[in-house]
Amino acid sequence: MADPDDTLTPPAPSRRMLLKSAILTFLLALVVTVLFVLPAEYGVDPTGAGQALGLTAMGRAAAPEIDATPTIVSGSFPPIPAEEDFDYYEPEVLADPFSRSHAAPFRSDTIVIDIDEFEHVEYKAFMKQGDAFVYSWRLTKGNTVYTDFHADPDGNPAYPERYYVRYAESEDPKASGSLVAPFDGHHGWYWMNIEEQPVQITLEVRGFYEGIEELMRAYQ
Repeated sequence: MADPDDTLTPPAPSRRMLLKSAILTFLLALVVTVLFVLPAEYGVDPTGAGQALGLTAMGRAAAPEIDATPTIVSGSFPPIPAEEDFDYYEPEVLADPFSRSHAAPFRSDTIVIDIDEFEHVEYKAFMKQGDAFVYSWRLTKGNTVYTDFHADPDGNPAYPERYYVRYAESEDPKASGSLVAPFDGHHGWYWMNIEEQPVQITLEVRGFYEGIEELMRAYQ
């Protein structure tokens, strides 16, 4: 019977063999990633094998393109009813956002805003959802100004960080219209002087809102 101490023990793998094995494993993982993982998960197909195997379609479905355009709030008016659907004695009731009562008193503000060369300002009204106003502004000095008419939910944590909506954007010397607030928050105008001289804006706002004030003024 052989002595256990005399049993031959296989030699431990050398450092060179371990390095070779690690390199082969890395290369195999790299090949699998390039040929299969990138086309299937991300739609990236540097070799063309993913398209041949039908994997790139999976990647496009898994990673759709993101539209970074600011949200534009839109809606529609009620359609014209068919003759057979109209009842003279029971007319359709139109409430929000077409008709509503307001607890806040009616306001009227006229503000003169001077904007220096290379300066930009922001004026906004705080409004509750469903509040409404009509507005008109015009340049009373100067010929053109950049305008971004928009709104934000005033840091409401229910909305994504830095969320806002845009109502209009222009370089016109005047604008007028109406607004029904889609959410609680700040609703108003950002103006940037793009002339090489001071400009002046006269803003008129009438309606239901909790005041309007200058929120920002700075130089570019």
